[in-house]
Amino acid sequence: MTGLLDGVRVVDLTRVLAGPYAGQILAEMGADVIKVEPPEGDMARGIGPFIDGRSLYFSSLNTGKRSMVLNLTTEDGSNALHALLETADIVLENYRPAAVRKLGLEPQLLLARHPSLVIVTISGYARSSSRAAEGSFDLIAQADSGIMSTTGEVNGAPVRAGVAIGDLAAGLWAALGGVAAYSARLRDGRGRHVEVPLLDSAMSLLTYLATSAMGTGSDPAPVGSGHHNIVPYRAFATRDGWVVIAVIGDKFWPMLCEALGLDHLGSDERLRTNQQRTEAREEIDDAVEEAVGRLTTPEALERLREAGVPHGPLNTVLQAVSTPYVQETGMVAEVETPEGSYRVVQGPLRSGPPTRHAPALGEHTDEILAEILGIPKA
Repeated sequence: MTGLLDGVRVVDLTRVLAGPYAGQILAEMGADVIKVEPPEGDMARGIGPFIDGRSLYFSSLNTGKRSMVLNLTTEDGSNALHALLETADIVLENYRPAAVRKLGLEPQLLLARHPSLVIVTISGYARSSSRAAEGSFDLIAQADSGIMSTTGEVNGAPVRAGVAIGDLAAGLWAALGGVAAYSARLRDGRGRHVEVPLLDSAMSLLTYLATSAMGTGSDPAPVGSGHHNIVPYRAFATRDGWVVIAVIGDKFWPMLCEALGLDHLGSDERLRTNQQRTEAREEIDDAVEEAVGRLTTPEALERLREAGVPHGPLNTVLQAVSTPYVQETGMVAEVETPEGSYRVVQGPLRSGPPTRHAPALGEHTDEILAEILGIPKA
């Protein structure tokens, strides 16, 4: 598959998670992503676990990129960056506002100097807001956005989602915003500035929960693995594990009841619609829980499959990356490095297996200076 972004050059000035994730998405689609790091490197290089001396955390977010070290606080480093930006289509940055001013990387200054450049800023809070100077991380965004108030068990403590959904949402929005602004540039030749605040990205994931809460005036409470508006829709324990069942719409309800020997509930007019079942959540969940609990996981999965009820196994991470589906689709790629190898999960718009491993700090500095900027190695 030809890379969707073949020929597009991205300068990635970001660190840790949200920004590097955006850069990796663009790299997976074929862009030439140059990660510009300070002499001390991206702090994510120090986050474990480590294999063969390489951070797996860092590798998961920077595979397919080239790494270049520039000290942007020096005149030579700054000049080299601007020379690189002359050849770039998109630049990603997630500096704090004070650092942006100190380094002279304000969007208006960059656009004045590079009028066709697409600038994507990932910030904690909108730089035009009263909170612009505040820092933020995924945990803060999940709490601040209201997401944490909806997760966890009923009457339990607030629970952070197991993956950094705030950071990852910001990375997705940044990649989308960069590609959208680049598409607009193809029409009129003008560069643009796109800002993606972390809090805004997290709040965008609230979608139906926020609309429902504002419309009803009632906050959604945690419902464990369940759904606030659909029943049954949650994880159920089997004799030896777990399965998930998702009865969306009304046609699957009698099919589920038949599969589990709950025909008396399937024919009950009180439970015919989803709204009725939502109001009888406890009764239904208890009945399905008892029926599923009598079965082993393979037995439950087979019954649900034969009945045509939407369902699935509750996999661990290692189980999920080892399924036949993942092997068929090539979603997991083995990446070779000079020291060994590691595996990464790729996105759905990948152009093929990664052509580069996550780079060592400054691994491509000389190559980029010579190839792109024409500066001899000496």
